[in-house]
Amino acid sequence: MADKQISIMIKPASASCNLRCRYCFYADISENRMTATNGIMKDETLSVVCARINEALDGKGIATISFQGGEPTLAGLGYFRRFIAAMKQYEGVKTVYALQTNGTLIDEEWADFFRENNFLIGISLDGYQANMDYFRFDAAGKSVFYRILKTVDILAKKKVEYNILTVVTKKLAARPQALMKFYREHHFQYVQLIPCLPALKAEDDPYALTPKEYASFFNSFFDEWLKQTEKGFPMSVNLFDNLYEMLQGRMPYQCGMIGRCTVQFVVESNGDTYPCDFWCLDEYRMGNLHDASFAELAKSKAARNFIRTDMCMKKPCENCRYQKMCGGGCRRQNVCYLNDEVCAYQQVLDHILPLLSRMDR
Repeated sequence: MADKQISIMIKPASASCNLRCRYCFYADISENRMTATNGIMKDETLSVVCARINEALDGKGIATISFQGGEPTLAGLGYFRRFIAAMKQYEGVKTVYALQTNGTLIDEEWADFFRENNFLIGISLDGYQANMDYFRFDAAGKSVFYRILKTVDILAKKKVEYNILTVVTKKLAARPQALMKFYREHHFQYVQLIPCLPALKAEDDPYALTPKEYASFFNSFFDEWLKQTEKGFPMSVNLFDNLYEMLQGRMPYQCGMIGRCTVQFVVESNGDTYPCDFWCLDEYRMGNLHDASFAELAKSKAARNFIRTDMCMKKPCENCRYQKMCGGGCRRQNVCYLNDEVCAYQQVLDHILPLLSRMDR
């Protein structure tokens, strides 16, 4: 019998952050809640979260635990040491850890901790310095570009696994070749490209991708990626990897790619739990781990309403040859590529799939 599994995302510092990124989607979410931020997770809540994980697995199984924010490292290294110690008391639970960070607070002590506990680290880095400095800076408006590159060097030195997370804005989408050049110069092997989302209530967003920009960027970037791969410089890119897996008949690991939502346990620092990182809003709050188990939260009215919400199927979806492969996509992210007139993701698949299908990876 296969081990039980549970996957959760924890926000130990809630929406708190030491940067002021122009496009931050979680800052936008927090501003649309009654309580914008819940501060740093208290030890009582930490203990409850760990106990609930063990309860969900009946004392034996695999827990995949990721930490995000805001900026999760604001909770301090002591918080993470206490979390690891709390989970270790449940001897039947195997843990897999990941953390997404802006990389500005990590030093060698953090890196040693990550290596010792087999963390996978996602570093937010929006490409070359001119783009990075325009979108991501500290509270004083100062550049953090070289601080983050120093962190990457520390992680590499300490043999910590990491990948690079890049938000693709209008500005960056216009220069796919420059982005690839930057990646190659720094020998980055694992990259996630994240389309910039418009604010929840925005009618027109100055940074979010339009369908035209989406198709142009991903098609051009794929061409650059293919050239590098054929030259013997392969690089893992999340979209391309997921599409290749689907061509082989396997499920993608990236949530939302097949157009069906499931409950993802996103735990705020006070124990409030939501079904999706994109929808940590009051109307989707499933409950609090101090009061209910993960199983009970998954059966809550908010969870049922979230799953029942129809996926965004527009006119281009009606007779789309990729409908079974896409299903309309993620209902939050598809605003970047799908409207009543056009589906840019369809254009990307038309370009990418024939080439990917011929690759032997």
